[in-house]
Amino acid sequence: MRIAIFVVLFLWVGIGYAQMMPDPDANTTVANPAYKSKHPRIAIDQAHGNIHTKDGLFRPFAQLATNDGYEVVTNVKSFTKGSLQDIDVLVISNPLGNLSNDNNNFTPAFTQSECDAVYDWVQHGGSLFLIADHAPIGDAVQPLAQSFGATLGNNFVFDTNPDNFTSDDVTQLVLSDHNHLLGASPIMQGRSESERLHRLVAFTGESVSIPKDATVLLILSPTAGVVSRGSELQPMFDKDAAKAKTAREAALKRAPAGAQGMAVTFSPGKGRIVISGEAGMMTAQVFKDKQKDGSEKIVGAMGWEVPGNDDRQYVLNILHWLSGALH
Repeated sequence: MRIAIFVVLFLWVGIGYAQMMPDPDANTTVANPAYKSKHPRIAIDQAHGNIHTKDGLFRPFAQLATNDGYEVVTNVKSFTKGSLQDIDVLVISNPLGNLSNDNNNFTPAFTQSECDAVYDWVQHGGSLFLIADHAPIGDAVQPLAQSFGATLGNNFVFDTNPDNFTSDDVTQLVLSDHNHLLGASPIMQGRSESERLHRLVAFTGESVSIPKDATVLLILSPTAGVVSRGSELQPMFDKDAAKAKTAREAALKRAPAGAQGMAVTFSPGKGRIVISGEAGMMTAQVFKDKQKDGSEKIVGAMGWEVPGNDDRQYVLNILHWLSGALH
């Protein structure tokens, strides 16, 4: 039931109610693994109702990291000093609280003591990859993000400039060399020219405030806006192009997002953090729909297997920076 709120958007772009699953054919090979002798430990959180798990929708992520030389494990415990002590990189993606306010808000996914434990762990050298999709996930993650000085918009980001979104969806943002929406960071440069990022695609996300001394990885343009409910996006997909354009421009005027980002990175204390307001680009997923004859058919895709993006290398570069292979 919880998953349905994340699928509903695709009604407006032609996919419909389909089963979301990890892409079984995702490319998880790594030509030049970062780690061949030592193997930093990545823990994927599964203790907070997470939508993305190691053997579920984040299976391609986990396989990619393993092939890059990391030891990938799961975290199934509450966050404490003890549970975090043997982890090098903690990955938290789309944890769930309890839905409230007509499914538009979540209660926090973490207790205050857990937020304090993660904060202290990062201050003493831990690396955190915190990922939260569009509303209402922002609410579930908010206390942890705010402990590090960041605020999640708990919204849906769209753009009104065709250069900044894919041809069929104003919420699938394109961030590229061409539109200058990639931040200046070692993560964008990679370890070599072959790892340099040129075009990323975000598959519907939320805004992230920019903490002091943070670097913006994914820049929201002056033509980007936000809405607080998924239903507010529906007029932007009207079959009448003029009506759709009017709806987008009106929504932009009400709530521009150009002073924020969709992903930021910073280094509190001795640790490192990447906060992403979008999760789909961090893995590879497909949508399967049952046909009238009972067979199943792939009717859509999301993530790094969608042609024309560098999202797969983006994931590797983030992990390299968090683990210290990239400076």
